[in-house]
Amino acid sequence: MKHMEHSLFTRRQALLTLGCAPGVVAAAGDVTSPFLQGFYAPVKGEIEGDRLQVEGKLPDHLRGAYLRNGPNPRFHPKGKYHWFDGDGMVHAVHFDPSDSRNPARYRCRYVRTAGLQEEEQAGKSLFPGLLEMPDLARVARGQDGYKNAANTALVWHHNQLWALWEGGFPHRLDPQSLGTVGADPLAGAWKGGFTAHPKIDPATGEMVFFGYSPTRPYLRLGILDKAGRLTVARDIDLPRSVMQHDFAITPDYAVFLDMPQTFSLANLAMGKGVFGWRPELGGRIGLIPRSGGRPRWFAVSPGSVFHTLNAWQTDRTVTLIACRMPRFPAEVLAGGATEPPEAERPRLWRYEINLHTSTLTEGPLDDPGSEMPRMREERTSLPTRFAYTLRTDFGGWRKHDLVKNTTTKLNLPGGWSGGEAVFVPKPGAPGEDDGHLLALVQPPGDGPAQLWVIDAAAFSAEPVARVTLPRRVPAGFHGCWLGA
Repeated sequence: MKHMEHSLFTRRQALLTLGCAPGVVAAAGDVTSPFLQGFYAPVKGEIEGDRLQVEGKLPDHLRGAYLRNGPNPRFHPKGKYHWFDGDGMVHAVHFDPSDSRNPARYRCRYVRTAGLQEEEQAGKSLFPGLLEMPDLARVARGQDGYKNAANTALVWHHNQLWALWEGGFPHRLDPQSLGTVGADPLAGAWKGGFTAHPKIDPATGEMVFFGYSPTRPYLRLGILDKAGRLTVARDIDLPRSVMQHDFAITPDYAVFLDMPQTFSLANLAMGKGVFGWRPELGGRIGLIPRSGGRPRWFAVSPGSVFHTLNAWQTDRTVTLIACRMPRFPAEVLAGGATEPPEAERPRLWRYEINLHTSTLTEGPLDDPGSEMPRMREERTSLPTRFAYTLRTDFGGWRKHDLVKNTTTKLNLPGGWSGGEAVFVPKPGAPGEDDGHLLALVQPPGDGPAQLWVIDAAAFSAEPVARVTLPRRVPAGFHGCWLGA
């Protein structure tokens, strides 16, 4: 089996039991899959819409485009289906508040991956779902056993927009038309998986990223300079292969979590999940010098982390903020529950490393039930005061003040569902929370989705503006803001 396929299969199997949504484990057969129904149900076709209805007033500084990636299967699945199987579809809302006739317009487009194009030629679904074994006949022919769905996240760097999916290479998109410009924008310079969560250093303009694998090298660190040239491709020595969905950076370090979420190819051969949860192995946080040098590792309590918020350093300490669960979700759900109990759900968590004494302290920053953390992106690798998280049941958001240690909740009306909130700063505004949050919101039923514009400082239940889209938007993952 190919390196890329191993990486994909293992990462996705773990996420199947993340616990961020009801009905986490799909039933056998695509017809009964909860991820083809309700909030998750796919929509047909690529559409555009101008002169969208806007309730309230769009902020004057909101000039640019909000984009969000997520799964939307082009063809009816041929077998079991899970949320993470769907083809990547990017939804974009372009804003120009100065245009009174057309202040907001919408467009959605598929990421035209090789797998999607192959299926379009066949007129049907060809790939297995991630709840199934890979297509070994395809692998034997040198083809992908799973499809690179390009459905997880987006990144803007060196004037390029990429759609990301950590089991394989990125795809480059045109930021206006959303057309797929090409696959593998690194032209083969990087081998293996490419994280869905690279970090852009605001001081240097570098993109720091990584890939992980079930075979050596288990972890690789990469850096692109601000012009998009690969300047670092370095193996990180780990004692075993572990699932790593996210990481963080400081000016000097790449910060990795080496948790006991292990691969088990023997389990895969027996038809079981490929991840094991072995807390007796302990957990570590690694500080990997970005400029080269020996890593430093620090013992930490075993836990499961899918998303980080940020990290920063002083001459004495390194601080990491992440969303942590006490156990890997597959272990939590082993009894057949569709969601972890409340105490086992993700919560915002602080790790602090004392570089002088080589000691680490850690602890929770809020109650359980927070995921997909976002912040003001210019604060990447710098001390951060405010974090914005999505409730794990999609029922609203939380604003965390990391200085005052307080949390403010913004809950949606009953039956409504929200997505990750992306922060858009006011140009020149000094306050870290001086800006607006953009989030897709779905009212009950099959009606059209809305994009809410929320004052990030006030964090009021009433958004400053609501933009009604032409139709419903399926539940998705991560988004970004591209300023005009």
